[in-house]
Amino acid sequence: MQNKLKAANNSGFFARIIAWMVLGLLLVVGLAVFIFMLLLSWLLIPIMIWRGKRRMAGYQNQAAAQRQQGRHDSTQKGRVFEAEVIDKSE
Repeated sequence: MQNKLKAANNSGFFARIIAWMVLGLLLVVGLAVFIFMLLLSWLLIPIMIWRGKRRMAGYQNQAAAQRQQGRHDSTQKGRVFEAEVIDKSE
């Protein structure tokens, strides 16, 4: 068994060089992809925040318009709300 492991471990010099070069190339490619994704996220995050704020402002404007329309509808329909006044100074 030990002889088989020694024979497998004694591969040629060029095979080791090629293996190290392939491993180094994969490491460089992985690092380049990581840096690209990092820069892309730094560019896209502010854009996504700006779009979210703009969308939220649109929702708020729409809700305000609906509330305003609701106020006009309630006054036009003649709705009366009854309430009891409680004096807490007693």
